[in-house]
Amino acid sequence: MKDHLSQGEEVPAWKSMIAGSSSGLVARTFTAPLDVVKIRLQLQVDGSKYKGIVKAMRTIVSEESVFALWKGNVPASVMYVIYGASQFTAYTALNTWMSHAERDYGIQLGQGLHTFLVGSVSGSVSTVVSYPFDLLRTRFANSPNFHSLYDVVTKIYANEGPRAFFKGCNTAMASISLYTGLLFWSYEYSRALARALDGYSSWAEPVCGFCAGVFAKGVVFPLDLIRKRLQVSKKLRHSFTEVLVQVAKREGLRGFYKGFFVSMVKSAPTSALSIWSYEYVMRLME
Repeated sequence: MKDHLSQGEEVPAWKSMIAGSSSGLVARTFTAPLDVVKIRLQLQVDGSKYKGIVKAMRTIVSEESVFALWKGNVPASVMYVIYGASQFTAYTALNTWMSHAERDYGIQLGQGLHTFLVGSVSGSVSTVVSYPFDLLRTRFANSPNFHSLYDVVTKIYANEGPRAFFKGCNTAMASISLYTGLLFWSYEYSRALARALDGYSSWAEPVCGFCAGVFAKGVVFPLDLIRKRLQVSKKLRHSFTEVLVQVAKREGLRGFYKGFFVSMVKSAPTSALSIWSYEYVMRLME
């Protein structure tokens, strides 16, 4: 089967955009409840209310109704569609450009470094484009006081100003660019192993995507937690360093890994679904 993400593969931008947005929507649809639980676990300081995936879900349902597991689904779905479209479009465009540059100037980066750099830059691009929706998703999922997307937007704008929609964006760019770089690198690496073992069969895309998601999320998780804390902070100039010190002092090293298990349960299937659906839609358009 053709690998549309491999080094030197040229993909039309419009196809990549359609496949990327589709992959984002598919991934979000199946993982929304886990996303809400992950955010709640990451943002609680004392750790007394939400304990584990099942207990957290029960608490949310009993206190707020079952629909609370899809809180923030509108901004999150928009974010996933925009993020998926911009990420894969940027990835394929940069992949083509860098492959031509390497060939024209005689540069030999190697597939691993090439994929990591392309993935990192595409992650930065998609983060900036979709970030306000990521913040809205986090605020919505964390608070029972917001009743609609319009409500959360107007309250943030009135109380914190327009800059609040980009709170934690620098941290997000650092964590997500590293995450996407590692994700695509480990995906291509595991695909190469799968091809060597089995000649590459239909199981490879979801399995390799799953493994890549686990590896990448495990590396960047502390940065992701700090990003979430910054997003819900009411202080306009709350810095990365301040949150880092606060978590270390109040919660210790374990505090940086709150919600880690549920994040693994969510991010690995998300990566698998995202990459598999991207490749599936790309093949449909060929």
